[in-house]
Amino acid sequence: MKKRRVAFLLMTVFLAGYCSIACDKTSSPTKAVITSLTSATESAVSTTGENTTTTVEETPEVTESTTAMEIINGVPHKDPRVLSKDYTNTLDKLDFIKECLLENKAYYETLDNNAEDTWCYVLKDNHEQSGSYEYFPIADYNGIYVDKNAKDDDKVIYLTFDCGYPSSRTPHILDMLKEHNVKANFFVTKMYLEECSDYCIRMKQEGHAVCNHTVSHKDLTVLSHEEIVNEIMDVAEFYYEKTGYEFDPYFRTPTGSYTKRLMTIINDAGYKTVFWSFAVYDYDQNNQPDPADVLAQFKKRHHNGAIVLLHNDSSGDEAALDSVLSYLQGEGYRFALLNELDQ
Repeated sequence: MKKRRVAFLLMTVFLAGYCSIACDKTSSPTKAVITSLTSATESAVSTTGENTTTTVEETPEVTESTTAMEIINGVPHKDPRVLSKDYTNTLDKLDFIKECLLENKAYYETLDNNAEDTWCYVLKDNHEQSGSYEYFPIADYNGIYVDKNAKDDDKVIYLTFDCGYPSSRTPHILDMLKEHNVKANFFVTKMYLEECSDYCIRMKQEGHAVCNHTVSHKDLTVLSHEEIVNEIMDVAEFYYEKTGYEFDPYFRTPTGSYTKRLMTIINDAGYKTVFWSFAVYDYDQNNQPDPADVLAQFKKRHHNGAIVLLHNDSSGDEAALDSVLSYLQGEGYRFALLNELDQ
């Protein structure tokens, strides 16, 4: 009876201060923010004879960062980037983000999933930054393909390597990057990690960025909502389990496919979608470029702020990399990690 009385007192205090719903007057009328107050702690005192026992029970803290939800045009939407910020256990955080993404299904299905084309950039002469054929503004969905803020007096290039499939060429690529004191950005799949997780540990130890490239390198635009979430989150969990590191917060879609719905899910998962402003045609294993041709492409197409797409399993890229790095450094370029794009 006394325990029930204590529990009742605790619940009374908790409910009295628990929840309020407030409209965000700075946004549209259809957007509401559901917030909650922190929980209360109550002490209940019970007396038996001459002995007095004080029982203190504390309810879990409930804060806006763990319960906030947006209502957009009548559809609920959780933002895992905000909601997961208090998690200290990485696997718990990743599980929670995945849960939120799955619960957002109704919201994501209201978004445009029309894929008019895969990523296309427009090469220009005289080493000007490439343009793009984007069919909606990717920047509105946390996407990027070139560093438009690059300064004339600080020439920068972002080298990115797609690691879709396991490749024994990776150690040699890392050796050359180390020799030139160059940092690069690697996008890895679960297929790659299953055989090459040791390479990824070396990448992190040597200061490179390791980023998300899905589980199985599929075109995400044709998958279901649940399949997309699994492709993004399962590889993130696997990477942490194999290496002890979290992915750097950048994502590349296989084949460069993209839609508004897909990029919204990627953004909600905590990633910036990274395309490219210059690529070497190196992806066909049966038609690899000659190393001299790879160098010639860099000499003709390099530009300040370029995000360059290479592949870790390309024999042409591997053979040309040393000369490419020497040439670009001679042209005054430095090589940056993608986190500079967020500064």
